Amino acid sequence: MTAPRPAVTVRRMTAADIPFADEVRACARWNQTPRDWQGYLIFEPEGCFVAEAAGRPAGTAMAIGYDGQIGWVGMVLVHPDFRRLGIGTALLQAALHYLRERGIGTIKLDATPMGKPVYVPLGFCAEYEVTRYEGIAPAGCTLPAGVTRLTAADCAELSTLDARALGAARPAVLADLSQRNPDLCFALRDGPDLAGGLIAREGASALQLGPWVARDAVTAARLLQAFFHRIPGRRVFLDLPDPNVAGRELLMRHGFTVQRTFTRMYLGDNAQPGEPALVFGTSGAEKG
Repeated sequence: MTAPRPAVTVRRMTAADIPFADEVRACARWNQTPRDWQGYLIFEPEGCFVAEAAGRPAGTAMAIGYDGQIGWVGMVLVHPDFRRLGIGTALLQAALHYLRERGIGTIKLDATPMGKPVYVPLGFCAEYEVTRYEGIAPAGCTLPAGVTRLTAADCAELSTLDARALGAARPAVLADLSQRNPDLCFALRDGPDLAGGLIAREGASALQLGPWVARDAVTAARLLQAFFHRIPGRRVFLDLPDPNVAGRELLMRHGFTVQRTFTRMYLGDNAQPGEPALVFGTSGAEKG
């Protein structure tokens, strides 16, 4: 006789859930750390969810609104003990309901191949592919002229360029990411104007590079060289939108290889698609 499916409930996440959340993250071999979960609880505590089944935590999902324009869904994870019970769909529905209640008309996510079949029946459409690359920072890189450590003032300007790239502003997210490992964050100016910026942080398995936005490939290359100068021999992950062909060529020149792929998907009108050609590294699949 088949055992009955356990009842599934979805509730708000609290800081006490972070150990479970990081456990289920580790099961999926993702690169986030407990600090990423803490960040979500700071940015948007009402958008953080845990599913429970059979009296145990079973999965997670996060939702965050950017500038009231775009909602982002991430960290939809189900513990291996509870897969194929509809838990991922229940979590996703909770996240979507949260964002819709706030009047957000466009909701986006970066879907893994495993997650994509969950999103399509809910009306999500593919926008473009995003590829995760990994590589080892080469030794012997010099610090390019003009590249400096990212300051708070730089970060405020970077938020404007990032908003152009993504389609909505998220200054609090960029400020938080830039404060985690400030020695891994760089800016490049062209006269008084910010030409690009790079933010990186420690991950569970490798350094996570991104957001990394620049107005052209030359600027992006100089920022990357400064980053390599700081971290010779370190393993690096980053997610690059496939429409940015110049970004792919830059990574290939430095020996980066493809690790996995995602599909950028949207629900709603996608009225502000952003400019993916400006994005040389996203903030990660969980933040866009």
